[in-house]
Amino acid sequence: MTYKEWSEEYYKSAEAMTERIEKLKMEMKTAPAEMLRDMGHKLNILREMRWDCLTTARLLASRKGEC
Repeated sequence: MTYKEWSEEYYKSAEAMTERIEKLKMEMKTAPAEMLRDMGHKLNILREMRWDCLTTARLLASRKGEC
């Protein structure tokens, strides 16, 4: 697997996280008040995971050659 391919996998993971974040945000609009704290915590974790995926993808994309 090349660094480019590896990078693309991380970008795909980041996109999946974005979709999950948007879905959770929509769910939070109609969720009971007692669930909002836990959902907010999960939202923050997903955002951090997405950031990590994007950062790793960019790092790998900047490298050249085979892995």
